[in-house]
Amino acid sequence: MTSVIYRVLDAQVIHGLADNLAIEDQRGTMSYAELLHESASIAGAFTSVGITPGTGFHIDVAPGRELVVAVLACARIGVLPSPAADIRLAGVPPVLHLPDTEVPWHLLIQAGRTDPEPAPPDDPEGYESRMREAYPDIFNALEAGETIVTVG
Repeated sequence: MTSVIYRVLDAQVIHGLADNLAIEDQRGTMSYAELLHESASIAGAFTSVGITPGTGFHIDVAPGRELVVAVLACARIGVLPSPAADIRLAGVPPVLHLPDTEVPWHLLIQAGRTDPEPAPPDDPEGYESRMREAYPDIFNALEAGETIVTVG
């Protein structure tokens, strides 16, 4: 079976939802194509700082586009949700906290745009269920071609 990230995002763009709204939050809207671009960019940045498949990762970001982008970036490279992880993304705006440095969100976006991460062909056994359990609203909405609305 193809990877969960490919099915919930890349395939949606390929099959005609590129311009449909994926996210609506307090900052505005983001299309499926924009979400694909941003999540692949963040995943590329994560990879460039040494985050690899299977790495434990904690996301402590407010609901909205950064949370969705971060979750999808993690799915793109196969990192695992783990509240006790040493690597975490937290704050507003988000900052990536690594054991030896911190990288702000805007630098992650800029760095990742030079080498965005493609979707993997498949996921390790059990990965999809773990991600869906941790972030059901994100994966279910996108897979259904819906808009994630976080406007309060």
